[in-house]
Amino acid sequence: MLLLEKYFALLSMLMVPVLYIITCSLFYLLLYKWKPQTFQAKKIQTQSLAPAQLRREISYTIISLLIFCVMGFVVYLLQRKGLSRLYFKLSDYGITYFIISILLMTLLHDTYFYWTHRLLHLRGWYGKIHIVHHLSSNPSPFTALSFHPVEAFIQAAITPLIVLVIPCHPIALSVFLLYMTVKNVLGHSGYELTGNYFSNSKFSRWRNSSTHHNLHHFYAKDNYGLYFTFWDRWMKTLRNKSDN
Repeated sequence: MLLLEKYFALLSMLMVPVLYIITCSLFYLLLYKWKPQTFQAKKIQTQSLAPAQLRREISYTIISLLIFCVMGFVVYLLQRKGLSRLYFKLSDYGITYFIISILLMTLLHDTYFYWTHRLLHLRGWYGKIHIVHHLSSNPSPFTALSFHPVEAFIQAAITPLIVLVIPCHPIALSVFLLYMTVKNVLGHSGYELTGNYFSNSKFSRWRNSSTHHNLHHFYAKDNYGLYFTFWDRWMKTLRNKSDN
């Protein structure tokens, strides 16, 4: 744990960029380069990705990753100033809370994402800022962080917010960030990779699938959630594939 505390500045700055680059590259190479035919039946939209779209997405993604680095440094500063609720000894809260804290971070982020996403779809915000993300009506893994810098700042701000309000161990925070990254990239992958059993389970109606988010990009409205469909159901903004 001493090493974790010693190198926390580096960890907090590089965690999201490194996780994103690895996850995004693997999904893109697997689905679009190495084994495209293997997964063709799971493709949500049949159109091919235009090279211009990928170039645009990668350009905006680089800017977004730099902003996530800055926000990671903010997390480090909050910890150094004693303003965060980060702790480095597992014994301080125990293993049970360690697991619960990951769920709390996920629920907080789901709420934060839904309402900031709704904000970004208001007329002034959408036309000037969120439109950058929605230029990709047929999303790819690189769409996940293809943001206007203002939106990148809004989305990256969740990490400082988490450490301000939720007691969390850096490893628990890292597990959450890994889940956040994989879920975000998978949701923008353009493929529905979950199996039939999971898709038809009782839990599936509460999870936000890749198809749900793909529909959001196609119609540019509804399905504002990230992990779950709770808020979309409560706010009546849920759109299914069968809806017109």
